[in-house]
Amino acid sequence: MQLTEALGFRRGDMAALIGAGGKTTTMFRLAKELREEGCKVLVTTTTKIFKPNKPHVDRLFLVEDLAALTEACAAIPAPAIIGAGMAINDEEKLLGMPPAWLDEMNRSKQFDAILVEADGAAARLFKVPGDGEPVTPATSQLTLWLMAIGVLNKPLDAAWIHRAERATSLLAVDETELMTQELIVRLVQHPAGCWKGTPAASRRVAVINQADSAQQVDEARNLAQKLLGCGIERTVITGYAGQEPVKEILLR
Repeated sequence: MQLTEALGFRRGDMAALIGAGGKTTTMFRLAKELREEGCKVLVTTTTKIFKPNKPHVDRLFLVEDLAALTEACAAIPAPAIIGAGMAINDEEKLLGMPPAWLDEMNRSKQFDAILVEADGAAARLFKVPGDGEPVTPATSQLTLWLMAIGVLNKPLDAAWIHRAERATSLLAVDETELMTQELIVRLVQHPAGCWKGTPAASRRVAVINQADSAQQVDEARNLAQKLLGCGIERTVITGYAGQEPVKEILLR
């Protein structure tokens, strides 16, 4: 099954990816599928990501003026994946665009899809947002929250969890506590937890990633069933080690 279908992506959506454990991989997999369907796709960030190159993007723009970007993109026919950001820093990372600009581009409907990495996780398996995070555009029609199933039974410390101190504070436990499915559900349900800042009208889809073995798929399925009781439209289990990234879909 295509990832676009599994996630319930609709042509014209702006999707914001938050959380941890595979946002960039998921974003570019989505972009590739949409391009193959004939779409014109904008991929960008409101934080920072490693500078994308071909084959992940067909063109990359460094933006100083939104009107200039809009004009340049109008001349590019579909299908195409267009990357955009404000600059490249010394770490070869693409710096993000203001959310208000992305909201304006979303309203213009110039693109068939806009994919926005709206959170940073420092390559950890799980993320609890800090102050000012995530940076989600207000008009995002779809919000994808990601986590890696490998975080189960790991200590609640910075080796595995980005903003681990926020997680322990919200849960009122210490960092020696092991991450369980029940603690994940509590962090998902907490108003200052995993879905903080999600636009009220945005469809919510949870992605449990890195389920690359039968045991991990079983663990992910058990967790997914619990997450469906947390106001989430669907939970998708994924793993990118093989040819087929979509392992299972659970609908509310």
